[in-house]
Amino acid sequence: MKKICIAVVVCLLLFPLAAEGDTAYMNEKPEVRIQNVLAKLRRGEPVTVIALGGSITTGYASGPITENSWASLTGRWFGEKAARTGSRLRYMNEGVSGTDSAFASVRIKDHVAAFNPDLVILEFAMNDQWLDPKVRRRTYEGVIRQIMDGTDCAVLALFVNERKPPYAGQQYEQQPVCGYYHIPFVSWKDSVTAENKNTDWNKFFDGEETIHPNNAGHESIAKYITAKLSSYYDSLPSDNAIPSPVKELPKALTDTGFQYVTYYSMDDKKPETNTGWRKGSPVHSEWVQHGQAKQGWQTDNPDAVMTFKVTGSSIGVTYCESDTFRNADAWVTKPDGTDSQHVLLECFSSIRRGYLGWAYREIISGPSEETYVLHIAVKKRGRAGSSANITGIVAAGKTGLEK
Repeated sequence: MKKICIAVVVCLLLFPLAAEGDTAYMNEKPEVRIQNVLAKLRRGEPVTVIALGGSITTGYASGPITENSWASLTGRWFGEKAARTGSRLRYMNEGVSGTDSAFASVRIKDHVAAFNPDLVILEFAMNDQWLDPKVRRRTYEGVIRQIMDGTDCAVLALFVNERKPPYAGQQYEQQPVCGYYHIPFVSWKDSVTAENKNTDWNKFFDGEETIHPNNAGHESIAKYITAKLSSYYDSLPSDNAIPSPVKELPKALTDTGFQYVTYYSMDDKKPETNTGWRKGSPVHSEWVQHGQAKQGWQTDNPDAVMTFKVTGSSIGVTYCESDTFRNADAWVTKPDGTDSQHVLLECFSSIRRGYLGWAYREIISGPSEETYVLHIAVKKRGRAGSSANITGIVAAGKTGLEK
């Protein structure tokens, strides 16, 4: 009896009781949105599919990427179906290496919503494990809500994992979020284990690599994705038997802050005060390829400080990492005049040798939108002449569980 009570409490925490207005969505079957996408494909209508994620989505460690990444192989499945039905398929890989769902939350507008997709295959189970635990469930949910709320776009979640036991990844946190929003998913670990619990995972990775699958790994991932899609496609009901999706999402599990995000760069946010910072932060080359990439702020002045007036329920900073950079410090002055705790922005990272890293840190969050003064300063200790690089400011908007 005690175990049953605990299970009930956990369910209530993860899945709050639906308000009356949420009933229609909660009664919708998980396959409805994907059925509508595949029905369009079957009818020969135009279909847009986007793969969104980090370096595993871009195809890093597969080769050639345009042929052997899981995203390319999955795109081939769609292409074959489109060729048979006469559908005009637009299949886009919008992955950006080294980024998590926090970065994705500021990219949705330009790299996803702008193309009015029918389906988004979402992969952040790997990179989100290194995102702040206080943030990552909120940013992942915010990405989902940006994609789905007010649209009929379907989402298929992909959970990838590391090479070695316990085959780490964020499935354990992301799967309940997907369950709440009726999002079907493909778990690489679960699928492989179900097929053969004694599978040697080493065959899916080369050398000492533990994160990025090789061609065999990408082929395995794509096999399970396309099997999932085929199961839906092959069992599609007649068009008139497929209900239209419910476009209005239920109340949020965490908050809706990262559903309403404004991203500020040097081009659209001028400091209130500025001592020593200049335009010139590095820009992610893959972001440039996708468009709308902007520069932030850079300095090698050990006394550099800049302030911004920013309104939001959550204020955060994105920055660039390298073993040649120096750290920065960020905090906010609250409306009552008191200062928040200082948050370290670890621009210096000893593991980033010969390549750049990309990170997000939340400085403050609250239950409602407030106007803060954001301070960003260089840490006094650091290699002389090395620079700190701030790539942008993230202001999350509405809060609570509003629709």
